[in-house]
Amino acid sequence: MLSAQSDLNEKIDWWFVYKLPKSCGPKHNPTTGREYLYFQSDQKTPLSLSKNKLGDGPSGALYHTLDQLFTSQTPNVGWIHYNDEYPDSIQPADFPNNIPAKFHRQSKNESANKNDHGKPVNHDFNGHCKGTLAFDLDTNSAFWLSHSTPRIPGLHLANEEASFYPQYADQYAQTFICISLADVSTAQQIAKVLTAQHQPQVFGCKLPNSVTEDSKFTDLWKLAQGSLPPTYSKKYVEKHGKKPPADLTFYANSGKSFRLLAKSGAWFDDFWIDLVGPTLEVDLRIETWRRLTKTALLPTKDGQEVIDDYGKQDFITTYKGRQYHHEFTELKDKDIIDEITNIDLQMLTDHQGNQLTEYHWSYTKDHAKWAISEETSERGEKENDHWEPTQLSWVCIADMNRMTSQEKRGGGAICFHEPLLWQGLNEIERISGKIT
Repeated sequence: MLSAQSDLNEKIDWWFVYKLPKSCGPKHNPTTGREYLYFQSDQKTPLSLSKNKLGDGPSGALYHTLDQLFTSQTPNVGWIHYNDEYPDSIQPADFPNNIPAKFHRQSKNESANKNDHGKPVNHDFNGHCKGTLAFDLDTNSAFWLSHSTPRIPGLHLANEEASFYPQYADQYAQTFICISLADVSTAQQIAKVLTAQHQPQVFGCKLPNSVTEDSKFTDLWKLAQGSLPPTYSKKYVEKHGKKPPADLTFYANSGKSFRLLAKSGAWFDDFWIDLVGPTLEVDLRIETWRRLTKTALLPTKDGQEVIDDYGKQDFITTYKGRQYHHEFTELKDKDIIDEITNIDLQMLTDHQGNQLTEYHWSYTKDHAKWAISEETSERGEKENDHWEPTQLSWVCIADMNRMTSQEKRGGGAICFHEPLLWQGLNEIERISGKIT
C-alpha cells in the first residue's frame, strides 16, 4: 500500500518539509543545505527543525516515501515523475512516448554553454512544476509528492544520488508536500488537472499493463505520455482565447480536504494575484523566487524609499529594531499582494527544543513557493471592539513563482487549512520595504 511515509517511516496522511538553504544559522555551525523544518498530519507540536537531513542515508520522510517506488517489485505499482528540469542522468528510454529524446550537442548550433553538452534539453513551455504521482492498483492507494527542487529524482544512479537528494540542490531553500490520496480515482482527478493545466515535463514513468488509453485509467495514461505545449504568449491568447484555470477539491486518505488551484500557460494572468487570492477570498503573503519584477517594484525616488507610495492598506511592524512595511504598489498605482522578502526562524525550535535564533535568510536564497492567508486584524479592521480574524489558516504550497516570465507556463498550488502549520509559517516570514 502506497502512502506518504513520515520522518519515522510510518504511514501518515500527509507531511510538509521546508529545506533550509546552505550557510545560514550560527557562524560556528552553518547549515549544510540538507536540514529541514518538518510538519505532518495530526501533529500537536509546532513546525520545528527535524533531526534528519535530506540525503543523509536511509532516513527522513522524503527518503522513506520515494523508497517505496525504488524498491518496488510489484507489477501493479506505477508512477509518473515530472520536473521542469530533467535529471542529468536521464536516458532516451526515460522520455515519454510523445517526446523525442534530445540532448545538447557540442556544436555551434546547440548549447552555447559547454557545461550543458550531453545533458537533456528542457522545454521552456512545459509547466513550471515538479513532483511524483504514484499509485498501487492492487491496494487502491496513491500518493502525490509536489516540490520545488530541480532535476529530481535522479535515475540510474548508485543510491539514487545520495539517498534521493543531490548535492547540487543544497544551495537554496526548497519546499515539499506529500499527501496520501483517498484512492487511485483521486490520483486520476489530479492527473487530469496536471495534463490540462500544468502540462508538465514528464520522464521516467512506470505504468502497469492495465493502464492504457482505453482503460478506466485513461487520465493517468494521458499524463504519462507527456506533451509539448505551443509557444504561449499574449498573441497566442488573443488568437485562441484564455484557457480557464482549474479548482479541484480532493481528499487525503483520512478524508482531509485539499484544493488544487491550477492554470495553464494559455491563461496568461498573474497566478497569485489573479487566481489564488481571489479564489480563496483572502489576502496572501507569498514567498517565491525573485519577486519584485519590472511590474512590481518597491516604491523609491532617487534611490530612497517613498513611504507615501506604499499600498493604501500598508501597515508597519517592528522586529529586532527594524521596521517592516507590509504592502507595496504596482506600476500604475495598482495594489499588489504582500511579498515576503526575509525568513527568520527565531520563533521556532529544533527537535530538542533549542531556539533557532541565528537561522535567517533573504528571499535570494529561497527557491520555495508558499503562501499563507493574512489575519484581518493586521489590516487594521476592528469589529465589535475586538480584532476579528477571518479566513485564517490557509496554507498554499505551490509550483509557481511571482515572475512575469511564468505567466506563459502552467502550474498550481495545493491549498488547505492547517492552523498550527499556518502559525509556524506566519511567525517566520518578514516583509521588508527596504531594497535588498
